[in-house]
Amino acid sequence: MIRLAGATIIALHGVIHLIGFVVPWHLATVDGFPYRVTALGGLTDLGEVGARVVGLVWLACAIGFLVAGVGIGRQAPWALPLTAALATASIAICLLGLPETAAGIVVNIAILGVIVWATRAHTHSVEMTS
Repeated sequence: MIRLAGATIIALHGVIHLIGFVVPWHLATVDGFPYRVTALGGLTDLGEVGARVVGLVWLACAIGFLVAGVGIGRQAPWALPLTAALATASIAICLLGLPETAAGIVVNIAILGVIVWATRAHTHSVEMTS
């Protein structure tokens, strides 16, 4: 039950990443996430092309989190390392999208914390049975 809840949360996190793709590609408008061509709270001008490239990174993370969610649901050995890599990448792109993406940084840190906890718990249980 916990595994399926975790898989669902990770997949939903991926769906939320689609905001970072659809806005710069003018596919949708999303309240609270204005179209802009700047990053780091307006400190860096990316231009139209740069904003779309960042949008593609958001899309890649969205797809990756959906795949990771399926992997977690199936207990695939690659799922947690993939999720950790995606959460780390997501923190980086969330930094570019500040201030609107601040909550995403918190969520990604929480995901990384759960992965560390789960990995340690699993390692400890394997050591106890050896």
